[in-house]
Amino acid sequence: MTTDADLDSVHIHVHGCVSPVSIHGLDLLVRRASALSPDTSVILDLSESQAWDSLRADLQGPSILARLQPTLSAPGRLRLRVIPPPD
Repeated sequence: MTTDADLDSVHIHVHGCVSPVSIHGLDLLVRRASALSPDTSVILDLSESQAWDSLRADLQGPSILARLQPTLSAPGRLRLRVIPPPD
C-alpha cells in the first residue's frame, strides 16, 4: 500500500491469488485506507493478481462498496476505484 504525502489517495497493490478467504482481508484494507482522511481516494489495483472466476463480480467497485457500507461511518464519502485483474 502506498499513499501520497497529503493522504489524497491510497493505492493498494495486490499480488497473488484472490480467494474467498483473502477477499475479506481486501475489504478490511479498503476500509482502513478510507479512514485515513475523509477525502482520501482509494485505488484497489488488482492488475497483477489472479482471482477465482467465481469472485470476479465480487471484486467490482459496487460489490465492494455494498459489503463495506454497513461498517463505514460515512459510506457516501468512500471514493473507490478498482483496477481489475487480467482475464
